[in-house]
Amino acid sequence: MDLLFLVLSFLAALAAVVVFGVGLFKYVGKGKHRKAWQMSLMMITAASVLVLMATLMDAGLSLGTGFMVMGVYLLSAAVGILLVYIVKKAKNDNVQGYVRYAAIMLLGAVSLMMISLFMTDNTEDPVREINETFGSEEETGERIPVEVASFVDGDTTKFHFEGEAASFRYLLIDTPETNHPRIGEQPLGKEASARTKELLEEAEEIEVEFDVGPRQDHYGRYLAYVYADGEMVNEILVREGLAEVEYINPPNTTHLDQLEEAEQEAEAEGLGIWSLERPYDSEGEEGAESETGSGAFRNCTELREVHPDGVAEGHPAYTLQMDGDRDGMACE
Repeated sequence: MDLLFLVLSFLAALAAVVVFGVGLFKYVGKGKHRKAWQMSLMMITAASVLVLMATLMDAGLSLGTGFMVMGVYLLSAAVGILLVYIVKKAKNDNVQGYVRYAAIMLLGAVSLMMISLFMTDNTEDPVREINETFGSEEETGERIPVEVASFVDGDTTKFHFEGEAASFRYLLIDTPETNHPRIGEQPLGKEASARTKELLEEAEEIEVEFDVGPRQDHYGRYLAYVYADGEMVNEILVREGLAEVEYINPPNTTHLDQLEEAEQEAEAEGLGIWSLERPYDSEGEEGAESETGSGAFRNCTELREVHPDGVAEGHPAYTLQMDGDRDGMACE
């Protein structure tokens, strides 16, 4: 679908040039031209929208490139309007407003091209790229003191928050299950739960930090980074191999780089879950094979390389672990 939008964008831009040329030819021949020029502007606008949609959907096309292409489209529109102005002025026709329209298009083109120079080119996640470029993370950082109400498992704890015992799901991580209704207990699940309990019970101060996106998930759980005496519990669990970086849902990705670095170090040292022969997801341990025959995928990044649109429940590559919103589609 992303490639289709990109192709349609180029076709719309090409059609805009052709229609504009026809309109110019008709005008020189004193034929009807206004509708042709209006149509060309509509097509170049459609081309700009299509290339933006393609950019947001396609992991292979960076936002910087997408904005640059949009800038070229608007620049061509500005040149076309100026050309109309020159021709009409030479024929002593009314040229009121043409320079103003051309200036607006030119300003838009220059703005998009300037923005493209500042993009981070994080092609794997365009939405995250926007946040990094325009500094959305500046809205985060406030840590709110809480107290433990009860422990659930490694990545979920109930805290006293806003007058009630509320469930908090630790952002961007997933620990092995201890008592899942469908897949039961997973290797190192008890160890992860015990480690979380240890860190919080020994801490003199516990704080939670929300990210820039939604504060709650579909189950009504709060999504947060949890700190024990200033140390992020999410990161500690990942670094010790008791959690995996998962459920990456922009724009809640402020500390993603920090957690991914911790995961890489844990994996390199073969700690915890990385000491197992297979990823700890029980469905993966049953030997589910992908269409490529390479076995279960470890995360959505690997899965999307083979299945860009994700996979539905029942597919050999589907795992509940990769279905963050539990809608029956993994990594969509």
